[in-house]
Amino acid sequence: MVKLDARGYIAIAEIVLYVPIFFIGIPIALRNGFTRKAGWIFLVLLSIVRIIGGVTHILSEQNPSNTTLQIIFNIMESSGLSPLLVATVGFLGTVGQYSIGGHLIMGRGLRLMGVLGTVALALAIVGGVNSGNAKSQSELDSGTRFRKIGSALFGVLYVAIVFVTVFCMQNKDKILKYRRKLLQGIAVALPFLFVRVLYAILSAFAPATRAFDADDHPIPVNGSSSLKTFGPTGSWAVYLIMSVVVEYIVVVIYTTVGIRTPLSKDEAEYGQAPSDTYAMFDAQPLAGNGRRSQSDNLYKPSGTYPMPSY
Repeated sequence: MVKLDARGYIAIAEIVLYVPIFFIGIPIALRNGFTRKAGWIFLVLLSIVRIIGGVTHILSEQNPSNTTLQIIFNIMESSGLSPLLVATVGFLGTVGQYSIGGHLIMGRGLRLMGVLGTVALALAIVGGVNSGNAKSQSELDSGTRFRKIGSALFGVLYVAIVFVTVFCMQNKDKILKYRRKLLQGIAVALPFLFVRVLYAILSAFAPATRAFDADDHPIPVNGSSSLKTFGPTGSWAVYLIMSVVVEYIVVVIYTTVGIRTPLSKDEAEYGQAPSDTYAMFDAQPLAGNGRRSQSDNLYKPSGTYPMPSY
């Protein structure tokens, strides 16, 4: 058995760390909403991505000539940011339920952000596949270009998430009690999420470790760019801190909030609240006694409440 390098041991650590997140994430998603809109399912998907990425990374180090394994773990590494960002978008949608969800930013804005995350993911995957299967310099350049565009879109999505979070904070008095706790969790996670997004962008713009000569023969490249630190052969310590650790901190924050925050209690509170308790952007008809009835169109139990689709 070939001895693993530092990144190989990091891959083992990721497998160990994300297996519990997978099993914890499933009941959280079932309790708070298993749909794509709610966001919790993406923590489960992220766990799967990281476990697969860790396994294929270890196998790749044992079989360095197997390009398929290299392509898979490179795709898992670059695309894993997408479910984390899209989960955050879903959580923001949950925050706005029964209060500010009808505002343009919370409706159409979140839908567009979901589309943006999907496009960025697709570009990251296409870029990883094209780079891994490249047989010429033009094909390699094409894959690199897709990865750069995808990472830039992740950056745009993060900025949009910050903007919506600030908007929610400005209107937090209108937001239901336990959804405010979810909003606080998002706010705490944002600085760590920024570091993770920054690393993804810097990694995408890091110089390639190989190129092709005029006859399309692969040749190694040893660039002197400062961005080399963020490449696949760069500093493992930087990778560990700016990618693995900060990402896991965000996951732990979201998982902890999911465990400790009974979002379903907000539904009951909303159904019984007087009509003027929550200033609604999307005001709904009330029952004749001035209180919201559970038969009102907006109130739907068991996680079937209306949310922006993205």
